[in-house]
Amino acid sequence: MLARELEDATPLPVEKLSSAAGRRLLDEGLDTMTARFRELHGFTYGDAATVLRAEAGRGVEVFVWGVPFERRLPLLAYHSMLVLKNGVPCGYAEALTLFERVEAGLNLFYTFRDGESAWIYARLLRLFRQLLGASVFSIDPYQLGHKNEEGIASGAFWFYRKLGFRPVCARLAEMAGREERKMSARPEHRTGAKTLRELSSGHVVFEAASAPRGEWDGFHVRNLGLALARRMAARHGGDTSKLRRASAAKVAEALGINASRLDEDVSRAFENLSLLVALVPDLESWTEDEKKGVLRIARAKAGADELKYLRQLQRHGRLRREIIRLGSRNEQG
Repeated sequence: MLARELEDATPLPVEKLSSAAGRRLLDEGLDTMTARFRELHGFTYGDAATVLRAEAGRGVEVFVWGVPFERRLPLLAYHSMLVLKNGVPCGYAEALTLFERVEAGLNLFYTFRDGESAWIYARLLRLFRQLLGASVFSIDPYQLGHKNEEGIASGAFWFYRKLGFRPVCARLAEMAGREERKMSARPEHRTGAKTLRELSSGHVVFEAASAPRGEWDGFHVRNLGLALARRMAARHGGDTSKLRRASAAKVAEALGINASRLDEDVSRAFENLSLLVALVPDLESWTEDEKKGVLRIARAKAGADELKYLRQLQRHGRLRREIIRLGSRNEQG
């Protein structure tokens, strides 16, 4: 089902709401979450000027929005979603996107979990591909049941596995294969809670047909933070301000950018991006377009909508390779 949805190039109908209509939708979403004792960054700080409405079919609507610049993450693009079925809120989701990779989380409310859960999820990822340019979908272990007994009780790992997701850890992939062989031999076999907890301890991914297989398997955002922490400790005495200033100055010089001429938001976005770009060893050898591309990315990050930021990221193949490298192993600062 999921592969078929992602291969369908027909765009889902999408319209942009007015700021007033967007504000009403965000208020409805906040009320929906409050009644269920849930809190999500995008529902608390949603940007009413960015709300989009998508028709998924079968009476399902998906509303998508971002957050204002001051609430954005330094590197990842952040979007929240409210899912409605025949006008009734039936679930929520969020997407954390970097280049073509998105960490996607969906929670359908209990009343709506039977019947169309897999179809709604597949439609949601199709929308992610359409709007975000995503082609690699990663699920955090918590969504599978890691330190989340609700996920263990519901067998969440198998929900994603049946859609085609695969564990990135070879040991867990082998374990999943053994369980599948048991189920094939004995249809009544059910995976025990202990095994489910083990299976849920690592990420699973699904790659669209157009995406290279395995390039993001070893990537973890935390590795980027660890690389920065090592550099800060080794060269700047653990001083965050010194690290930020030094990184921005180094990158600006290497790329030929006069940072003093940038406006405040773009300067902040450039400084955030420079923290990682400064870890690239051969910036001076980049082409002029690659160098200018970094500033285009920073400008888009500070713009009205992070969708444009993602488009700029996805055009910068060299930066993509460096970020994957830095995030896929523990770099020595």
